[in-house]
Amino acid sequence: MIKNIPNQFKRKDLLQLLDSYCQMMNQQRDSRPGFCYTEYDFVYLPMDFMRSWYEGKVSNLGYAFVNFTTSKAATQFSDVYHNYKWDVNVNRKICEITEARIQGKEALKNAFKHKIFWCRNDQYLPVMLFPASNGRRRYRRVNVGRRIPRLPRKPLKKV
Repeated sequence: MIKNIPNQFKRKDLLQLLDSYCQMMNQQRDSRPGFCYTEYDFVYLPMDFMRSWYEGKVSNLGYAFVNFTTSKAATQFSDVYHNYKWDVNVNRKICEITEARIQGKEALKNAFKHKIFWCRNDQYLPVMLFPASNGRRRYRRVNVGRRIPRLPRKPLKKV
């Protein structure tokens, strides 16, 4: 789980960061003993839907779920990005990497597959990547959950 993400980041920004990271790590394979491919196959960056509907501003909630295909890849990502200072002007957040309560692509898919997302756009839904992204190869994004492109009839409760 990635915490303290700048609120102006969108899913495409996070995917770009992850792809760049994977590409960099996988280019080093000849110089690293015990090399294992760095790939990820699930991403969800929760967005503030109410702010989007009422203020017309799109912002994330400051955290994301990312599933790396191996625990070694996740640990290496944590080594690089834990306590990372984001290069954005608007805020001074320090990235924090923690272990999420839900682990693995299938468990993440099952956690979100019946969830309803009250948003205008599919880019705010969780996605599984086929095949897993190594930073170079093309992948197909498969949305998880159901999008309803309108405001809920009753206000959403904060949990």
